[in-house]
Amino acid sequence: MDPFVRTADKAPYHRLWTEQNQSQPPETAIDSPLLTLEHTSDVNPLEPEQVTDARRVLRQRRALVDEGRAELRESVIQGQRTVVERFLAGRRARFGIEQSRPLDDVPALVREGRDIFIVVKFMDERPHLAATLASLVRQRDVDLGRVVILAVDGNSTDGSDAVVADAIASNPGAARIEYRNQSMPGAGNAARLGVDTCIATVYEMCRADGRWDRLQTATIAVSDGDTVYHPSTVGTIRRMLDEDPTVDAVMPFLTYKFTAALRLFQDYRPAVPEELRRCADAVEPVPVDVDLSDLHAHRALPRAGRRPDGEAVRLTGDDGATVSVPLSAVDPYGRRFGVLTDRAGRRGYLFEDRNLVLAEAPVSGFDAALVFLENGGVRPDEKWRWHTVVGHDLFLYWSFAGMGLPESMVFPDTSDALKTARVWSLAIGGQHQLRRPGLRIATGSDYQSGRVLQAVGCTVRLGPAEVFTETETDRLIKMIRNFVRRQSVFYGETRSAALERATGLYVHMTRIQNEIERELRDGYDDEVFAQTAFPERVIFPLRWMLQNAVRYAAHGEPEHETVRARVLRVMFRPDTAERIDREILTPATLSAVADATYHRKQELAERVAETIITDHYVEIMEFYQATLRDFFAAHEVPERCWSWLLDGMTESRNALREQPPKVDPAAVWDGAEFDIDVARGQVVGLRERR
Repeated sequence: MDPFVRTADKAPYHRLWTEQNQSQPPETAIDSPLLTLEHTSDVNPLEPEQVTDARRVLRQRRALVDEGRAELRESVIQGQRTVVERFLAGRRARFGIEQSRPLDDVPALVREGRDIFIVVKFMDERPHLAATLASLVRQRDVDLGRVVILAVDGNSTDGSDAVVADAIASNPGAARIEYRNQSMPGAGNAARLGVDTCIATVYEMCRADGRWDRLQTATIAVSDGDTVYHPSTVGTIRRMLDEDPTVDAVMPFLTYKFTAALRLFQDYRPAVPEELRRCADAVEPVPVDVDLSDLHAHRALPRAGRRPDGEAVRLTGDDGATVSVPLSAVDPYGRRFGVLTDRAGRRGYLFEDRNLVLAEAPVSGFDAALVFLENGGVRPDEKWRWHTVVGHDLFLYWSFAGMGLPESMVFPDTSDALKTARVWSLAIGGQHQLRRPGLRIATGSDYQSGRVLQAVGCTVRLGPAEVFTETETDRLIKMIRNFVRRQSVFYGETRSAALERATGLYVHMTRIQNEIERELRDGYDDEVFAQTAFPERVIFPLRWMLQNAVRYAAHGEPEHETVRARVLRVMFRPDTAERIDREILTPATLSAVADATYHRKQELAERVAETIITDHYVEIMEFYQATLRDFFAAHEVPERCWSWLLDGMTESRNALREQPPKVDPAAVWDGAEFDIDVARGQVVGLRERR
């Protein structure tokens, strides 16, 4: 397949603004506020020649793809090679050859056709890392013989390295798993080692066989060690990049882990596969003709088809086949369950309450959350807690997957939840640890790699909501805790502009996650969630949806009409949608966004979005209700189980009408409450409770 031929019949994506960036002098990128943190970080500087060459490649590649100017092909390939060579030279001059040494056995990588590289960076992620790796080696819709997973350890002390060793030893498929340790502290440094190693590896592969177009086709993704991936994630990203050679990166659709969020409810009791296996060691499993390896099994064995029947559960699949599953085992909480097995020997555990636990499925989706709700697990005094930690993410997901908001309008950030870029484009600026005065290890190194792409003029797309990724809830519970303490901080201050919002003191908190969860579960009543946590948290998706819609509408009339039809008329009553379009999305407003320098576009669009939220919050909450109502109907959740949750949503506090106290993001971690290993950026214990 020609790597410079567009195979999808789709309009070029966000072409106007990427072209604008691609035609500008290099100073517009190097001096952009998007890259401010680079100037205070320990990294070799982005050179003007690198930006100039990268933008030349973007312009020439666009002409090659869109205009069929075949004479530019070699110039594009040579330009990409120049970008990669300059990048590696700069990194090695700054950090030494060992920090970008290619993987061993390059000839074998060439022979095997490896061109999908995934960096998994982690520090002390023993509770989560195995699931992350399992979700990657069990991907569907992609040839795993093309995949290399590079696990980069940030000096873990909890046995995470043993988890990787076990994954390598038990790897069931064709994907390769490699391991390296980064001695320099900070998640950004671990990511840098992984990314630079992969760039160097692909470069050496090109040298070995002369196929320099591999710099265009090979990709590098970056993941944290606590995130899991829908089984079609890697294949979907690959398809999106193969379809359009002018797209340089894809960011998957991200949610928090729905099942993990249930730990914040009083009546939830976890069902851990390892414990269930021990409890059912002597039980004969019931064979089923369903693949139990991933969340597709929940669709094949739907909740409505799981019916308690005395000493068994009658299980009816979506194909109509029915089996009886004896409740022959009892878990540590006294709950009865039966055991299923598929043709490959993978197990599922079916509880009397209809919960179906898939022993080898790293991504659980929302099946367990819906069973918990249907069984009355959410107490009446946990309504707003549910909206804060479960309903919010269902709303975000279904707004796109069910209500029709278009992913194509989104200008995504690039977090380390498998953001994926072409090798040459990631080599424009790479990824590195961020610092700034007062923040020894700053958050946002994952976003920074995307900021370089944006500043230079590369196109980044958002993946489809149906193929979602799930990340651990540690960031969520930290945010809720801060809100309750009148510290309006997620990473940075939540009311700040986008760059400041994403920049705070990086502190890893897996070691105290259970203690913080216990505090939120046992110490916060529902009024805290009703008045503080939910109103503050829901601002994030609302502002994100609407600012992207504003930016997209500013492209021109076709895009503006898409926003009218698929955003405004979906989220608001007809007369309100028309009024917003007429009075807020005025030609002057959209022209100001369109004419602004690239880094200012989001700031202006967010102001417009916040005006819409502030003035029309009640109708937005009606949209929130309608979205969840539609989700529940589509997933056949009985109305009696959820109708009470939606009562009173329009009375929710509009947090944007208030300005919380200003807080230095680093102050969240001040005082005697936390025992912090400053050098590693890790909370190792809680000393006292305020």
